[in-house]
Amino acid sequence: MAAERRTRGPREFDRDDVLDALSHARKSLIEAQRAMRPKSGLARSADAVISEIDEFAFVLTGERTHFHAAAHGSPHRKPDGAG
Repeated sequence: MAAERRTRGPREFDRDDVLDALSHARKSLIEAQRAMRPKSGLARSADAVISEIDEFAFVLTGERTHFHAAAHGSPHRKPDGAG
């Protein structure tokens, strides 16, 4: 008798593990791009992979900028006299 094969559902994986691996890959590609000629085919290919990583993260999280750092700065100030 053959063993039963169970197929996985489309979301049966550890989402956080995948996002962590994608984050490391994305950072490595960005670091590698710094040594590439900006308009070279290799740099464009790295940029395309980074874009696909961002798109995949968006599908998993619903956040377009999941891997992007939050903006730094002070909170917006109200003009004098505003309540």
